[in-house]
Amino acid sequence: MPSAVLKACAATLVGLTSLAAAPVVSAQPSAQGEVAGICRGVLGLEPGEKHYAACTDSLGRSLQDLEQGRGMAAARRECLARRLAPDTSAFAECELAASQEAARPVRDDGATVIPGGTRSYFMISRETAYRRDQLACARLGLDPDQGAFGSCVADLKTALARASEPAM
Repeated sequence: MPSAVLKACAATLVGLTSLAAAPVVSAQPSAQGEVAGICRGVLGLEPGEKHYAACTDSLGRSLQDLEQGRGMAAARRECLARRLAPDTSAFAECELAASQEAARPVRDDGATVIPGGTRSYFMISRETAYRRDQLACARLGLDPDQGAFGSCVADLKTALARASEPAM
């Protein structure tokens, strides 16, 4: 048993050193463009508007949460493939190290028709605006069956409502 623990630790250390040597590539600029495109194309907001800034901030946070979750899922699969036992320190360290490099880019084919067409976000019904909010979160790659999707929609709706409040 002790030799198995030592082997797992050694494998983890090898994985950690290979991660340290690999350059970290961020999808941040591409993700920012993705979010900006969703705010403009789906919600009909324009750069320079406070609602546009609220949209990009809210969707940017949702996208970051999504990428982090994807990274953890991929890391878990990788550590299981290494035959590390769950609920051990070696597995936890492997998962943590692997998750830091596992985020994937978001896919967006833009095939869904925009609710309300090209009308401004401010000229559509609340129901249509809500459907646009849902579509914006779906375009990020969030699954409507997951709690993160509902959080994204609620956060976006709240951010846009706050942006509509007069400045104090």
